[in-house]
Amino acid sequence: MRNLMAVFLSGVLLGAGSAAGADDVVARLAAKLRVDPANIVPGPLPGVYRVVFGPQVAYISADGRYLLQGDIIDLTDHSNLTAIERNKARLIYIQQIGEQNMIMFGPPHPKHTLTVLTDIDCQYCRMLTRDMPQLNALGVAVRYLPFPRAGVGSASWNKAEQVWCAKDRQAAYLDAMLHDKLPGSTCEKNPVAAGYEFARLLEAEGTPVIITEEGQLIEGYLPAAQLAQALDQAAPTRP
Repeated sequence: MRNLMAVFLSGVLLGAGSAAGADDVVARLAAKLRVDPANIVPGPLPGVYRVVFGPQVAYISADGRYLLQGDIIDLTDHSNLTAIERNKARLIYIQQIGEQNMIMFGPPHPKHTLTVLTDIDCQYCRMLTRDMPQLNALGVAVRYLPFPRAGVGSASWNKAEQVWCAKDRQAAYLDAMLHDKLPGSTCEKNPVAAGYEFARLLEAEGTPVIITEEGQLIEGYLPAAQLAQALDQAAPTRP
């Protein structure tokens, strides 16, 4: 969570504060961390507040002095409280990006829906693309967001813009991934920067980055049958 630390501490002085009511504490911490007060709530430990920043979760002491990163485990049932909140934060972040900015392939009523950060120049992403007919047949929908790992202005970035600017994004994506064919034109309004920022906040380095409908993160490629089986096994744990 190195990027998260940089975001929190950049231009922020974490000093001690006077005792105050919960609402006052939240307001003061929100001002220090430059986040919406709605993203700060009392944490599972006395005197500690949970902070959601995009798809990430951290903790801060009520006096604003200490920023804590890492997982909090409830030893009564061995549940990872931070992982649960982090999964929720990822799903909220994805919802805010919006499905209109994704390229989706899947059956009409899927059993599972995956969100995938993809790179046009990633060989494992191409393998996942070739697996999509099998995944779809197994009831798994796949929706893509762009993550050109080489960064802004790179050839991969330009390719992502061409695909996401195409009139038929699905056809353009398949042509790019399976046949190395690109539409050839870009547009000003496209979601490439939004996908890249999401990946940056996740501190993703490789692709594909797969996020399940539960918000769990899978970094890297899994064959279709293995991926579908893992999703089916996780399904009974849903609330």
